[in-house]
Amino acid sequence: MSRHSRRMRILCLCATTLLMAGSALASEAGGHADGQLKDFLYRLLDFGITFGALYFLLRGPLKRALSARRQRVAEALEQARQMQASAERRFAACRQQLADADAQIAQLTADLKAESALQCQRIEEQARKMADDIRSEATRSAAREIEAARKQLHQEAVRLAMELAEQRLKQQIAPQDQARLVDEYLRKTGE
Repeated sequence: MSRHSRRMRILCLCATTLLMAGSALASEAGGHADGQLKDFLYRLLDFGITFGALYFLLRGPLKRALSARRQRVAEALEQARQMQASAERRFAACRQQLADADAQIAQLTADLKAESALQCQRIEEQARKMADDIRSEATRSAAREIEAARKQLHQEAVRLAMELAEQRLKQQIAPQDQARLVDEYLRKTGE
């Protein structure tokens, strides 16, 4: 506030006070009809001056206060609009995240089912392969066992045949034939 406007306000306030005091004195002094008109005019003049002085004195601060109030209300409204827009954006983002989460859950479920089916198929294939390997090994092992048993039976048959042949020879060969065979054998080996 400038010095000039402050001085003017003080001057107006003093003039208003003097006029009010004058009108108060005038209203006490008169008692007749002409005095009533004067009193009414003084009061009217007093009201006009008081109203003018108050208007002059309060116009600036009141205007600034109302302007500041208007600005605060406008700022509050703008801030409320921004907060509402921000809340709506966050709400839309949350709604989108929920929709995305539902889609992700469905995708994960489908992926897990597919992976589970593949895993079951792999396990079945491995089990079949292991069963085939076990069968093949059992067949080879049985073939080896059969071959070993054949060889053993063959050896046993040869041994039994030799024993039988030896017994028959012992029964059929006389001691003279035996001496002759030994002599022949010694001659052949001695040569």
